[in-house]
Parts: sequence; C-alpha cells; structure tokens
Amino acid sequence: MTGVLKVPAIRPDGLQLDEHRSYQEKLWTVERWAWAAFAAVTLAAILGASGAGGPLSHQLSQVGGGAIEHPRIARWQATDTIIVHFPGGSATRSLTLAPPFAQMFQVEDVQPPARRVEAGPEGEVLHFQLDQGGPAQVVMHIRALSPGLARYRASIDGGAPRDLRTFILP
Repeated sequence: MTGVLKVPAIRPDGLQLDEHRSYQEKLWTVERWAWAAFAAVTLAAILGASGAGGPLSHQLSQVGGGAIEHPRIARWQATDTIIVHFPGGSATRSLTLAPPFAQMFQVEDVQPPARRVEAGPEGEVLHFQLDQGGPAQVVMHIRALSPGLARYRASIDGGAPRDLRTFILP
C-alpha cells in the first residue's frame, strides 16, 4: 500500500471533518468588506451620486440676484433639468450661458419659452418676458452630449458670471 489514509481530526462536538478554519475566517472577512462596499454604493446611489435624482445630484448656485439649480451629476444622453430663479423686479429678464455650455449640452425645451435668443462672443443670451413684480423661474430641459466634466459660466440679467460644473456619467 503506497498511500496513507488520513483520518480527519475529531472536533469537540464529535464531528470528524477536515476544517480549514483560517481560510474560512479570511473568506468571512472578505465577505463582510464586500457587504460594506455594496451598502456604500447603494447609499451613494440613493443620495444621487449616480445622477438619477437625490440630494447630491443637483446644486443651487447663487448667480447675481437670482439662483440657478443645475445638475451636479448628470447622465450622458439622459434629460436633466436646470431651473433659473429670477429675483423680483423687471418683467424683462435674461440668462447668459457661455459657449462651453452649448458644447456640452443640448437644450431640449425651455418653459416659458425665450422671447428672443442672441448668440455672441460671451455665449447665448436668452431673453424672457415674465410677470412683473414677484420672483419668477424658468425651467430648461437639457441633454448631455458627452461624458466628462462640463465647466461653463452663467449670469442673470447681465450680472457677474458664475462658474458652474456638472460631472456627466457615461
């Protein structure tokens, strides 16, 4: 007889099993780290890090006397929303979007529609006729044209422009 028959060790509970306890403990450790990673990814997606809604997906930036709510994280080829909050005052308002905006986004719809659009060296200027007096808002539906980091400038009523950023996921 050339081979030796190996008898498994007898555990305190009486079972005769070959155990690789250190391997099993390492496997359990890896499993727990994987659970933590899956939980972190799920929580990040719920908070909006995937660009599909949630508090992390949009940002409110103060621009001049108004504000622009724009996507912080967007999805490539998915429709997203920019909301421009104009301060109260004049009925004629304008929004200026620098040229990089048009290179990274396609405007699908604007509500209410712009009364006039001008293109110039500072970018596109959208002029709106809004109700006079109280604050008003304009909703723009946009679609990202390519993935990556979009950097653009925006200003309200010809005021100081504000740098805005949107990270576009593939």
